[in-house]
Amino acid sequence: MTLIRRAAVDQQEWLSAEEFNRHWALCQMTPGINLLALAILLGRHIAGMRGIVICVFGLLFPSAVATALLTSAYLTIRQLPGTQAVLLGLLPASVGLGLITSVQMGRGPAIFAWKAGAFQMLFTMFLVIGSGYLLATGTLSVTLVLVMAGVIGGLEGYVRSRFKRPEESK
Repeated sequence: MTLIRRAAVDQQEWLSAEEFNRHWALCQMTPGINLLALAILLGRHIAGMRGIVICVFGLLFPSAVATALLTSAYLTIRQLPGTQAVLLGLLPASVGLGLITSVQMGRGPAIFAWKAGAFQMLFTMFLVIGSGYLLATGTLSVTLVLVMAGVIGGLEGYVRSRFKRPEESK
């Protein structure tokens, strides 16, 4: 995910950070493999049907080859103490990658909320903390939390647009 975002947004500039976030949010709502869905959306965005084929191949082929090779190598060295130590180091690094990707993706909505005012900032924090809580407690599925957050955000936007003060319209 981090590598895909870096390539698509930062290096190639095929789409903006906001577009990438929207694509990722849509992929989170759909069942199945999220990165595959993201590759399909990015491929379509970049080059239509040809882009879909290239992105899906680019995602799956190297991953399949690397997985086959790493699995084969791991089976022969899995009991070595050094292998176990390496695996213990990989987990924190994976968490770090997830955190940095979250920060990168959250930067845009946070800046928007900050510029929109105190209410929008509190509302955004409510959605972030509330969604995190519901997912951390295992109360609801990821899909349901995303749908609920989308509905709540949509309702907030609708109410805000309907009751906007005249000086805000300028």
